[in-house]
Amino acid sequence: MNSEEYIQLYQKYIAGKCTPEEEQELLEYKDSFRLQDVEATNRYSKEDKALRRQIYNRIRQAAVSREVPVFKMWQKYAAAVLVILSIGITMYAIINKNKRAEEESTNIVLKPISIPKIDSVTAILTLADGSVISLDEAASGILTDEGSTEIRKTQDGELVYSSLKNPLQTDAAPNQIFIPKGHQYKLTLADGTKVWLNSASTLIYPSNFTGNERHVELSGEGYFEVAKNEGMPFIVTANGVKVNVLGTQFNISAYKEEQHIRTTLVEGSVRLFHDDHTVILKPGQQGIVEKGSEGIAVNQVNVHYALAWKEGYFLFKDDHIEDVMKQISRWYNVTVEYKGSHLENKRFGGIYAKSKKLEELLQGLENTGLVKFSIIENTPTQERRVIVMD
Repeated sequence: MNSEEYIQLYQKYIAGKCTPEEEQELLEYKDSFRLQDVEATNRYSKEDKALRRQIYNRIRQAAVSREVPVFKMWQKYAAAVLVILSIGITMYAIINKNKRAEEESTNIVLKPISIPKIDSVTAILTLADGSVISLDEAASGILTDEGSTEIRKTQDGELVYSSLKNPLQTDAAPNQIFIPKGHQYKLTLADGTKVWLNSASTLIYPSNFTGNERHVELSGEGYFEVAKNEGMPFIVTANGVKVNVLGTQFNISAYKEEQHIRTTLVEGSVRLFHDDHTVILKPGQQGIVEKGSEGIAVNQVNVHYALAWKEGYFLFKDDHIEDVMKQISRWYNVTVEYKGSHLENKRFGGIYAKSKKLEELLQGLENTGLVKFSIIENTPTQERRVIVMD
């Protein structure tokens, strides 16, 4: 499969028109990317089209200059880039906002994608008495019990809470799990609710649920598959936003350093609360709360973009370089610095397996000719850094 065939097949997949055989063929090349077709739309100016054509040709020329199969080199040079590269077009997001929302509402694909397993798992569990368990060092099996609940680690590294048949006590002890940068983790709460936590995330929850509601508190990002219990609603609070559900699947992104809290619904329904405002989301919708402002915005989205992290990918779409680097910083555990006066309007998109090395991702971005990077390794006084330059 050459690069043009890959682009065509990827676009067909996004539109939900691939056959099972075509999907399998595409997923075999899941670390490759497509570049927005520079001739396919009239919504760009001649200058924009010329810029995209220049980038596309640069990548192809780099591939052809090496005497190896074209696709293998395309895969190498496009390994972190692409889909949309909007440089110096600050009005693009505003002008095309409604059109993009309409396009996404017809292209929602909820079926899972094939992704690499992330083997390295590190997490810290803090129990109600203040004792700490390093989950990456703990062996599989029963870790402890807290009166009414048994806590164990499975052979797959998952943390599972199970209610005991004859508990010593019925009090719900508060627990906390912290996921550091560069890792993600899965746990099952005592009611059967499954939670996936992204890098640099913390979840506070009871060892067992009692009373009239199931309440947890999230900082960072988490995906929830909530066990149904109509008599005991499940409530997530995250940076001033409250999500109330009975049984459903949804994602919340609520990092403290981000300006927005985003709740994306996959299945069922949820009710969002923020200050005096409330909305009910339907599947495929995303509720957005901007910090420091009132109200809740609701957009129709392609849920793949919100769930890619859970499946082991970065998935960008017309994202600002700073937003791209925030995700990279959290996953690769690096600090990011910016040098240059022309970075504010550079936007990227694409898909990239998080199991790959940082250097590969940055090299792919750099091969567009739009940005440059310098990696500064750890020193006694400073952590590993990535310098972004124009």
